[in-house]
Amino acid sequence: MRVDTFQAPKKKQVFILGTNDPDHFVTMRRDILATFEYLPEMVEYMNRATFTAAENYAKDVALAIKYLGTERLPKAYALKAKAEYLLNKISLLPKYLPDIFLYYVSKLFPQHLPKRLLEYRDTYEHLLILVTADEAIDEARRYLENDWGRTHGVGFFECSEREQEAALLHRFSAAGAGLRYQNLYQRTTEEVLSLDIALLSNDPDWIEDLPEELTKDLVLDLSYGHYLCHVFHNIYVYRRGTDMERVKALMLERLTARGAKFPAEHNVGHLYESEPVVEQFHRKLDPTNTFNPGIGKTSKKQL
Repeated sequence: MRVDTFQAPKKKQVFILGTNDPDHFVTMRRDILATFEYLPEMVEYMNRATFTAAENYAKDVALAIKYLGTERLPKAYALKAKAEYLLNKISLLPKYLPDIFLYYVSKLFPQHLPKRLLEYRDTYEHLLILVTADEAIDEARRYLENDWGRTHGVGFFECSEREQEAALLHRFSAAGAGLRYQNLYQRTTEEVLSLDIALLSNDPDWIEDLPEELTKDLVLDLSYGHYLCHVFHNIYVYRRGTDMERVKALMLERLTARGAKFPAEHNVGHLYESEPVVEQFHRKLDPTNTFNPGIGKTSKKQL
């Protein structure tokens, strides 16, 4: 159960920040966490590839939220899921046909992103959406003007209401862009590899620098996340024929060596190996291994 623990803000302001040097964001993060009296509500990261993928492959999600509203969205998704379930049973049709249909329908609509957002995407490899409220607005504005704004090779702007809405919808819709891409090109790509990662708080090398072994068959490399928390969602799409089990093992091995934790925000499910403390917790909840056998890649045998 989740309950509100803070008063609703009276005023909000969104700022967009851009840089081509990820070290600039490291400095800014340290400044905010160490010196700000009022922390931002959100600081959301997207790389250029994520921005572009969301623009091209998740446009319908942003439009649906904007025009249908969040209240109608669950019913719309339930209808889409039901249609996919039925259509996927017809072998002559491509899988996930409703997803493909929505992609092409969205192309009939005009550009949904404001000009300044697109200009920043074209100028900067790394983007942040800085969301502030009430007293935090002026504090963030002063910092951006006096500290961030004087750094060479960076930029920021204060969003209008239209830009603010578009930026937040775009960040939300980015979560499904990689899967939509894979659905469209399912004949030439493997299933999406999605990693949910928490980096060490003081890890300055937050941009993944993959070796040639992991990039030679990579066709889509997306990264977005919650920057102040150092939690990132990395989405990878590989060419058909790639050994995805090996790729995932190598990815997780590299992350473990850096002290990263995964999954960061979701349960281990049957995709990740449980740490000993998590396995012990599950055994305490389910001593006979009845309710979810095999969770965290443990034994599926009844105890």
